[in-house]
Order: sequence, then structure tokens, then C-alpha cells
Amino acid sequence: MGDFGSLITLGVIAVLVVVAGILILILQKKSEQKRAHSALDAEQSARTAKLTAAKRAELSKTIKKVQWAKQFAVDAGVIDRDHQILFGRINNFNQSIPAFRTAEQMLPTLESLKKYTQIHFQREERLQRLSEFPFRDDHKEKHDALIKSVEDLIEKAKRANEDNITDIAVEISSVFEKWVTGHVIENDLLMKPYVDRMREHASGMDKLA
Repeated sequence: MGDFGSLITLGVIAVLVVVAGILILILQKKSEQKRAHSALDAEQSARTAKLTAAKRAELSKTIKKVQWAKQFAVDAGVIDRDHQILFGRINNFNQSIPAFRTAEQMLPTLESLKKYTQIHFQREERLQRLSEFPFRDDHKEKHDALIKSVEDLIEKAKRANEDNITDIAVEISSVFEKWVTGHVIENDLLMKPYVDRMREHASGMDKLA
């Protein structure tokens, strides 16, 4: 009876050893698969980073510098100074595009540029009212539409990741570029006949910082 009990015990031990061996093999296999997946993920990440860097470099070549020219001159005074400062701010944003990796890096610059634009619009609209510029209501609508489009892009930028942040930044850059070139020429230059009165009212305005 004792021998039989010993055989059972040995049998149980043998089964446990076999089961333990199988479990060890399974764990080893899973560990190897995990390492293989990690290596593939690292390789994929490196490949993606390389493609993203190449894409970023290529897109950055398409970004134009917004050049101030005589054709943009409205009053040789406060409005032109505001526009020139905005040209510089937009160019600074454009130059930063290749460095953006996260939304957190881009948003402060973008919010600052939006705020600066809003302040300029308020100043311009005030001068238009004081000088009785006849197209000021239509002009304000265009200002409001631009700010709305920028706000929409900022919301889009908040969801940006490293894969698409350059595309979003370039899109935003394009909006500002079209404004400072198209809007100034097509709308702001209409103020030229009212420049003298605008200059009189603008004389007490501080420069935008």
C-alpha cells in the first residue's frame, strides 16, 4: 500500500514537472513574441519618424516668406505699421513650423498671433468708424470671418499629433498669408481716400507691441 502511495506521489510530481515545463515553454514563447513585436514596433516607429521628418522638411520648403511691398501701403502710418508687424509675426510662425512636434508647442504662438490680429482689427475698425469709412460693416464681416476660420484651425491644432501637425501648421500659415496679401490689397486699400482723416484719429494711438 505504501509503495502504491509512493507511485501516486511520484506520478503527481512527474505531471507537475511536465506541466511546469510546458508553462515555462509557453512563457518563453510569449516573451520571445513580445520582444519580436517590440523590435517591429521600434522599427516601425523609426521608419515613421524618418518619413515624418522627410515630409516636414519637404513641406517647409513650400512655405513662403510674406514680403512687405509698397503695393500694401495704406496710410504710411499706424495701419501700415500694424500690417508690417503682422507680416513679421506670420513669418516667425512659418519659420517655426519645422520645429513643431506637438500641439502644445504650436498653440502659444498661434494664440498670440490670433490675439495680435484681433487687436489690429479692433484698431482698424475704430479708425474706420471715426473717419466714416463707408464700407466698414462689410469690412468688419470679413474680419470676423477670418478670426472664425483661425479659431476653427486652432481647435483642429489642439488635436494635432506628430504625424499631422506640419500639415495643420502649413494650412494655418496659408490662411494668414492669404489674409495679409489678399485682404490688404482687396479691402484695406479702399481706405486710402480716407487716409488723412484716419491719420488724424490715429495720431494718439500707441504702436502695437
